[in-house]
Amino acid sequence: MDAISDLPMLHDIDADYTPQYVKLARILRDKITSGALKYPDPLPASGVATDYQVSVRVAYAALEMLEANRYLARPKRFQCYRVAWKAER
Repeated sequence: MDAISDLPMLHDIDADYTPQYVKLARILRDKITSGALKYPDPLPASGVATDYQVSVRVAYAALEMLEANRYLARPKRFQCYRVAWKAER
């Protein structure tokens, strides 16, 4: 997978200054809605961080954002996130 941490060039008018955790949350949301990630697939933060070459803190922030928007759920504090969104048929 490609890293999402590429920095924009100085004075690049088309540069994307969106925070990394928002970019990652969008990527994961698209995978969930497309069916690439399905209910109840686990999404451990360490695995997400490794796959997308970001820090674990960035991964947790993205996963928390997806949980707040009901794409993911975490039953208990020390368990990994799981896909909670079910595709409509």
